[in-house]
Amino acid sequence: MITARTHPTILVVDDDAPIRALAAQVLESRGYEVLAAPNSQTALRMSEEHPNAIHLLLTDIMMPQGNGIALAQAFAAKRPETPVMYMSGFEAETIQLVQNDKAPEGEFLQKPFTPRTLLERVEAVVPIAQLEQSLLPQADTSRLPGSAMSDSAARAQSSEAVYRLESPAKCPECGETINTVKAIRLLRTQVNFISTLPRRGRVAVCPNCSAILPAELTNF
Repeated sequence: MITARTHPTILVVDDDAPIRALAAQVLESRGYEVLAAPNSQTALRMSEEHPNAIHLLLTDIMMPQGNGIALAQAFAAKRPETPVMYMSGFEAETIQLVQNDKAPEGEFLQKPFTPRTLLERVEAVVPIAQLEQSLLPQADTSRLPGSAMSDSAARAQSSEAVYRLESPAKCPECGETINTVKAIRLLRTQVNFISTLPRRGRVAVCPNCSAILPAELTNF
């Protein structure tokens, strides 16, 4: 059982650096310790080198170097007590191509996901005691001790600013009425032809759930 003084460790595996950085930032802001790996080989090495328990393997399914289902099978051979959560943006038919009957069962997280959805799904598998710090929108992960945030995470986070709206608006993701938005400057580090985000520039996010707000909502 996880007590109030423990900090569960989560191994995040995703070849997409911005997604990997976002997941690490969100989970660390909630109090989890995060190990982040870009591929299966690195993930298994990090598991071997980590001296303590790993409480959750959160892995992408479709990756250029190996796949998450095969990784989960190899991981379970070494750490059978660790639950698995798979994530993917592909349709079920594509995922079936790499399915393995011997791989451990696990929860599934559909991409793209919001920070709130990520936290809810992870906490359902690995509960963590309420911390004194506030939830994600107010958390400043750049000042957390022992942060494992990579250089790409720092670049993705970059700088933030808060703006007050001339008139209240409703967030299409969480449905809350908002009077302010947080502007985050982004610099894309990898090519992603299906991404709807700009290569560089600012996007406005909801201060409640951190979902990216459409430009027509804020005229930002």
